[in-house]
Amino acid sequence: SSTSRSILLHFRFSRELAGSTEILQATLYLFWAAPSPGAQPVTVRLLQPDPAGLNATVSSETRLEVQSSGWTTLDVGAAVRSLFGQGTPQLTVELEVPEDWESPLPADHSDSHWPFVVAQAQARTPHRVHRRGVDCSGNSRMCCLREFFVDFKEIGWEDWIIQPEGYHMNYCAGLCPLHMAGIPGLAASFHTAVLKKNTAARPAAAVDSSCVPTQRRPLSLLYYDRDSNIVKTDIPDMIVDSCGCT
Repeated sequence: SSTSRSILLHFRFSRELAGSTEILQATLYLFWAAPSPGAQPVTVRLLQPDPAGLNATVSSETRLEVQSSGWTTLDVGAAVRSLFGQGTPQLTVELEVPEDWESPLPADHSDSHWPFVVAQAQARTPHRVHRRGVDCSGNSRMCCLREFFVDFKEIGWEDWIIQPEGYHMNYCAGLCPLHMAGIPGLAASFHTAVLKKNTAARPAAAVDSSCVPTQRRPLSLLYYDRDSNIVKTDIPDMIVDSCGCT
């Protein structure tokens, strides 16, 4: 919604999310259309609704100088945390522009250039994940899950990946003795062990046991494509959650 000098942006969250989630950080993304010649001031206000939801007060105000077309980011973590603390499912942002300047936002309402908020969050009451594999201790030599974090900035990908800043890809490493082959699956492991001990069947059953991932999950990625469009995709099997012996 808008008036002659201001534009109101409303970002809505589900009430279930607002009531059960802790916000770690949040960023507002704005794409400026080509402005008039010279720098143009834009005032960005984050509005805080009252408990009744009828009126709103200004919780923060930032003045930006827009000089060219492109994306601008603004930290809104404190505002979103405050809203979630009250169970409020809506963030309202007001953009105040000069009288002689039209809307700084794209006129074509393209989804790829429309304002959005990226938030990193966690459940207030996290549940324990029961892994079928074993996490590695400092001196473990058996097959186990080793945590490994990839920082996109360190590999030079931060200029096109928006979120996340990195992720725990993890990997499997360690020894797989015969009695562990097929874990979990005790029958399979003893079958392999007995078969290996049988000299008559050994040539036909010469199968090595390896430490491999037994459970994976996808990685959600938000990034810019070649035309500066925002793309969200889920890449399968990028995060290793547990390991076992083949």
